[in-house]
Amino acid sequence: MLRLVGSSLDITSAINDFRLSYHQDFSNVQSFAYRYLNAPSGRANAALLAQALSIALRNWGACRRRSPILRPVPQIVSALKDKRLHERLLKLSQQSLAAFSLNLQEHRLLNSDAPLNDVGAFDQEILGILNTLADVLFFNNTSITYPMKALLLITGLIPALDSQVRGGLARAGKAGFTGQQLLPRNVQQAAGRRICELPFYLGHCWNLNREVFEEGILTSNHKGLEDTPGRVFDILLFMQNQASRNQILAL
Repeated sequence: MLRLVGSSLDITSAINDFRLSYHQDFSNVQSFAYRYLNAPSGRANAALLAQALSIALRNWGACRRRSPILRPVPQIVSALKDKRLHERLLKLSQQSLAAFSLNLQEHRLLNSDAPLNDVGAFDQEILGILNTLADVLFFNNTSITYPMKALLLITGLIPALDSQVRGGLARAGKAGFTGQQLLPRNVQQAAGRRICELPFYLGHCWNLNREVFEEGILTSNHKGLEDTPGRVFDILLFMQNQASRNQILAL
């Protein structure tokens, strides 16, 4: 199981030292995503979200060498207007990381009152939405990184497994996150299992140490992160990849 080995001060320091422009990108997209997701239909705010999402993803490395190319904004707008995609993203945005946990045998558990409360259904949905985002946002995307960045920006649910976050997980002792990570199609693939299991380890850690996490967040310069623990773990794991920094999470 994933353990919190750092202090609230370590959490505060990691959040404050994280690049300010990355904080701003996330906050900006989240403001448009909230309006998009909570409208009866996503159509009214799809254009605003598409523009903000495209800017943030470019800032986070899309369209650079060896990174996937974003589709034009009008194509992203069209995709976000799809009623089914809107419904799926809304449900995932309502799926709190606190709903995920593990029992003593490390079997995965979901709160019965969560929007997605069946482990198998969650596995299918999370991999399905990542493949959908890969198709509708990018040209010829084959890796997990950028669909996960898009999902993080829109829903805040789980970290995006870029090289820094994967390095933080490796430093924590989590095997299987080094090297290129191809986008899995199903949970039978090793990469699929890793993605599906991750929120359960993170949610369990959050629930066991919630007061420490919240103290670290609320004494930081970015108190609004209290509502998006998935983003908090994204930041902590990213910063943990710095060998000079105190370790915060470990197995």
